[in-house]
Amino acid sequence: MRHPVGAWLCAALALFLSVGCATEAAIPAGSDRASDIRIDVQWRLDLASDRIWELDPAELGQPVLSPGGDLLVGTSRGWMYRIFAHSGEVVWATNVGGAIDAEANLVGREVFVGSDDGVVVSLDWRTGEEQWRTETRGSVEARPTVSEGRAFVTDSEDILYALDAATGELLWDFQPAAPDFFTIKGGGQPLVVGEMVYCGFADGTLRAFLADSGDEAWVADLGDETEEFGDVDVPIFLDGDRLIATSHAGGVYAIERETGATLWHNDIRDVAGAEMHAHWYFGAVSTGAVFTLDTRDGEIYWEYEVPDDHLAVDISVAGDFVAVAVSEGPMYWLHVRNGEPAAKWAPSNGFQNAPIFDDRFGYVMSRRGYLYGFSLAY
Repeated sequence: MRHPVGAWLCAALALFLSVGCATEAAIPAGSDRASDIRIDVQWRLDLASDRIWELDPAELGQPVLSPGGDLLVGTSRGWMYRIFAHSGEVVWATNVGGAIDAEANLVGREVFVGSDDGVVVSLDWRTGEEQWRTETRGSVEARPTVSEGRAFVTDSEDILYALDAATGELLWDFQPAAPDFFTIKGGGQPLVVGEMVYCGFADGTLRAFLADSGDEAWVADLGDETEEFGDVDVPIFLDGDRLIATSHAGGVYAIERETGATLWHNDIRDVAGAEMHAHWYFGAVSTGAVFTLDTRDGEIYWEYEVPDDHLAVDISVAGDFVAVAVSEGPMYWLHVRNGEPAAKWAPSNGFQNAPIFDDRFGYVMSRRGYLYGFSLAY
């Protein structure tokens, strides 16, 4: 159900998007407004050409953009690439071993990345040369977080590690008691704010730790004891003095950062991907729904059902538009103010991640292993 646009919310969105409410045209439900946005492929790079034939290949790598305008992306064959974003030219390629499913993290001149064979690796940004590697007890499927000389990373065994970012030496680790129900393979992405580390776990908890010692400050239970898959592995967002955290079975929560107290809760389940801008949380639900939520009160502003039973897996925002990745099929583009369809884009059969953007240029990896650089016109 879509809520009417109130004057206060319209003004807030206008401030967020730098557009006036008077420019927003009424869009009939279900209309295909493909002319509102044009996606033009500038280059395509095949990063899976060395792969042995697979029945249903599914590249999970997510590109990241450096401040200088280069891309970093990993593949299921264990290769980490540095690529010129404007041309798609490969600068270097380094094989770290196991499949790379998550984003790398570039900090200064070091690239931090984890792999499925249970390692965290530091590479030199300029050359791709390996600086150090540290073994973990499970596969690393979330982006390492680096702050104040420490690298924080989780693995599929539900362990949070704090490593020395210069050497890879283990500083401390934490593993909660194993839940007695089914969970989703993977791990939460740590968020560091000041001297605190916040991380979600498979048992449905969000926990706060002192970054230097690993001492636990508080724990908040976001799962649903009546259901399985309570995992908190969608990224955690900072919203002033609140954290916005998501449990697959429990929904979306606003948590007071200092105490772990729940401020509000929206019982929307199965969120697979999310992004946040200002006070707006954009979520993709694995059953096919897409929604925008106001983080000030937890109320849903608009919802959209992806057609043809496609599974929404990730979401990102580019200016006036929202890009929705589905696992098999086209990418859907929606108007950010009301969730109405704007375009469908199908350069490949499905995506596991939504695009990243640099102004009106975007970059995305398809399930088949093609990395696209494209421009947006709207």
